Amino acid sequence: MRSFGSVLLLFAVCLLVAAALSYPAWLLVGLIDEQPIHRVLHRLAMLAAVIGLVWLVRRWRLTDKQSAGFGAPRRRFGTQLLAGLFAGAVIITPLLVALQVLGVRYADPQVELTAALALKVLAKGLATGLVVSLIEEIFFRGYLFSAVERESGRVLAVVLPSLLYAAVHFLDGRLRVPADQIDWSSGFTVLSRMFIAYNEPLRILDSFLALFAVGVLLALARIRTGNIALCVGMHAAWVCLLYYYEVITQFNAGAPMGWMSGSYDNVIGWGTVLWMGVIAVSYLLFARRPQAATR
Repeated sequence: MRSFGSVLLLFAVCLLVAAALSYPAWLLVGLIDEQPIHRVLHRLAMLAAVIGLVWLVRRWRLTDKQSAGFGAPRRRFGTQLLAGLFAGAVIITPLLVALQVLGVRYADPQVELTAALALKVLAKGLATGLVVSLIEEIFFRGYLFSAVERESGRVLAVVLPSLLYAAVHFLDGRLRVPADQIDWSSGFTVLSRMFIAYNEPLRILDSFLALFAVGVLLALARIRTGNIALCVGMHAAWVCLLYYYEVITQFNAGAPMGWMSGSYDNVIGWGTVLWMGVIAVSYLLFARRPQAATR
């Protein structure tokens, strides 16, 4: 648990440092481009987190490729990544189709869907998905998984990173005020608003559990393959198709089956919890050749 606690402490310190430095950083950024102060704070926190994580990884002595989730030979890694893209699309497509068939989502009448538009949206979604999934999987199912597994065992290595993975999706802290009202305290105002979603925990419970279930499934893929290639592929496919789905459809707030969607993005909710649970159990029972522990 010490490694997981170290990550939480690191995140807290990074947020405090970013809050303290966000005003002068915002002034400097303003010389080049106008940006809201919450975006400047987020970038500062990310930069501080990267520096801190490099230090933690060295401290944990997890600088080898296996700990990062890159233990497979390059050719196998690439093959598994492509397999992950295909598997991710196969997994999420029935859920998206079900939401539309049940009337929870409907085709956006303002969007003229053409082949060119579809390819453009999918390409953008895939590019975003690959970048996001690579960064997140290296951390959550790579280094953090390895650190927790070595210290506390495989069960906690699945559960704790998945909880953190779900939790960080609800951090916000947007602050929209006139530029002349921004001062040294504005960073801490942003910081105080970052956890506002947790003021109503029941409102985000469905989406939180859905993201937790996604994290568990990805952790199981990490265990079964011994690396993060499949995780990166599935994660990227989900980001891509969710982006495409949100562009071409709208949420129907009055749908009788609306409970299946979630408050996070009007897609990921109880339906996702149930479906990902079925997929995770099936994968746990039927996936071939479980791998040995990564550490």
